[in-house]
Amino acid sequence: MNENGKKKREWVKTAAIIFLSVMLVLTFFSNTIMNYSLPEVATQYVQSGTITAKIRGSGLVESGDPYNVEVKESRKIASVAVKVGDTVEKDAVLIYLEDEESEELKAAREELEKAQAEFRTTLLSTEITSADIQAADTGISTDSYRQQITAAQNAVTGAENAVTAAKNEVTAAQKNVDELQSQYEAIGNQISLTPENNADVSAETKARDEAKAAWDEAKRVESDAKNDLTAKQNVVSNLQDQIKLLEEQIERLLPQPTTPPTSEKPSGDASGDGDNQASSETPDTSEADNGGDSSAEDMDNRAAASSVSEPDEGTQTPSVPEQNDPTPAPQAEQPGESAPASETEQPEESAGSLNEVSEDIGAAVQAEVDKLEEEKDKLEEQLIAAKEAEINAQAVYNNASLEATRREEVYNRAEQALEDKKNSGTTEGIINNLKNQQNAVNGQLSEARKVLAEKQANLTDKETALADREKDLTELAARIGKVSGLETAQEAVDRAQEKVDELTEKSVNATITAPIAGTITALNATAGKNTDASTPVAVMQPEGKGYNMSFSVTNEQAKRLSVGDVADLVNAWRYDDLTVTLANIKPDPNDPGQKKLLTFDVSGNVTAGQTLNVSVGQKSSNYDYIVPNSAIREDNNGKFILIVESKPGPLSTRYIASRVDVEVLASDDTQSAISGALYGYEFVITPSTKPVEAGKLVRLANN
Repeated sequence: MNENGKKKREWVKTAAIIFLSVMLVLTFFSNTIMNYSLPEVATQYVQSGTITAKIRGSGLVESGDPYNVEVKESRKIASVAVKVGDTVEKDAVLIYLEDEESEELKAAREELEKAQAEFRTTLLSTEITSADIQAADTGISTDSYRQQITAAQNAVTGAENAVTAAKNEVTAAQKNVDELQSQYEAIGNQISLTPENNADVSAETKARDEAKAAWDEAKRVESDAKNDLTAKQNVVSNLQDQIKLLEEQIERLLPQPTTPPTSEKPSGDASGDGDNQASSETPDTSEADNGGDSSAEDMDNRAAASSVSEPDEGTQTPSVPEQNDPTPAPQAEQPGESAPASETEQPEESAGSLNEVSEDIGAAVQAEVDKLEEEKDKLEEQLIAAKEAEINAQAVYNNASLEATRREEVYNRAEQALEDKKNSGTTEGIINNLKNQQNAVNGQLSEARKVLAEKQANLTDKETALADREKDLTELAARIGKVSGLETAQEAVDRAQEKVDELTEKSVNATITAPIAGTITALNATAGKNTDASTPVAVMQPEGKGYNMSFSVTNEQAKRLSVGDVADLVNAWRYDDLTVTLANIKPDPNDPGQKKLLTFDVSGNVTAGQTLNVSVGQKSSNYDYIVPNSAIREDNNGKFILIVESKPGPLSTRYIASRVDVEVLASDDTQSAISGALYGYEFVITPSTKPVEAGKLVRLANN
């Protein structure tokens, strides 16, 4: 029994050992088999160091200053005389056009007919007078229209101010009537309330004091109104003096009427012509000797010259030569003596020179007169406004003066009432005194109502005058509108006719020539097809102008570049004498916050439309994280690297690939500087035997 139990235990022990051994062998081989099935990866530490990076990019070569050859009308192309790449001189024929009317010419003729129809319609649609037609043909200037409208508007404004002043006068007169009516009724109430016995004077004293205060206030208002009126009158007087001064200056500048020279009398009347002949030959003879001969004209010219020589301050006028001839004036001949021939011809030569000087002076004088007239017009506009202000100030002063007079009368009545009350021992005298006051107020009330009626009549007249001025303004605006409409219609006809003439001239033997010298870089023209005004028929590279190309880089890369850096061409052996230079760095319009647009100047043997691959060097910089270029991967989510993370197992260490998103800061031919969530001691996966995915197990190459 014991032996059987012992044998059973030995068997169980043996079976357990065999099972464990088999499991151990299977586990060993399973790990080995699984390891060989995992992708084998090579790793390298993330390092720090220096990179001299090259920024690489490609761009399309474009004209630096392309010139579009455009045709403003639709024409059928007969033939094309050039091809892309040809170099042409200015005015060389590029395209020949068919001899036919363009669509624009047909449209221009339709526009001309339409403009002519509108002009005829304008003539027939409104009441057009011959004066309106003549004004439209003459072409009255906009300034003339503006002056007429301004004058009419000023007249309306003056009438409105007059109406306002009349309304103020009516209001003041009505107020006076109302106050007198109130006084009349108050006195009546006081009479009805006065008892038939003695009464104290407290009420009269209070009324007297209130009337005195009101009178003092009215006198103050009257004084202020008088001062304001005086100031307004001074302004008007000053403006009138200035205008008068300008008028005197203009009158002195304007030429004075002169008596035409008399024809030479027969030589037989020598005694009668002696004095006249002497005065005509002597420019310095006074007007007292002969008031109607040529010396008077000479004096007028001197007066004009003297007036020109005294312009307003800041005004420059042409200088006038001295009228005094340095040659001594010939003496008047004595009766019976005849003047030599040379002395007889001298006045004629002097007169010719004087006329030339007079013409030059006249032009300068007219310019000065125009300037003074313009200043005079401005002062007259100011004078109108000043007179309107004077009228209003006069009305205010009249009302204030009337109010002060009325308040004085009220005070006098109150003072008299108080004295009467004091002197009278019975109320009968007071009542009689009140009745006398009431009668006096009634008289004033009647006079005030008469004044009110006159003011109301004056207001009616002013309103009628305002209506007339407004009617004049409306009629003037309507007339100007009709003339302006005719002018606009006629101008439309003229413009349409000019366009038809221009397009008609171009419809025969038409060609499209090169507007500049340069190279044809693009052609959008084919024989038999029509030109399109919205599309250039050719694009030219101006002679002497360069080309450019551009591409985008990150802001971090752009910081390490400078304008003027020379780029290297990829496969430079394919290009002959080609230079690419960085010309501009600016925000990329498509991503201004993250990228910069690099623009390069391209010079040498190149044509528009070529694609160039270039690299431009950055300055050497230190970076914390540098990895091989083969370690950088990219998918739809951006650039990343895979690092190896270890995980201990029961028999061996497991290695798992983990993704880290990065941004490439700089690169050279073998390695790149990156930024991301790194510590600096990670193993980064470079090449692998199989595709590696984040989160999957991998096998290290040295294991």
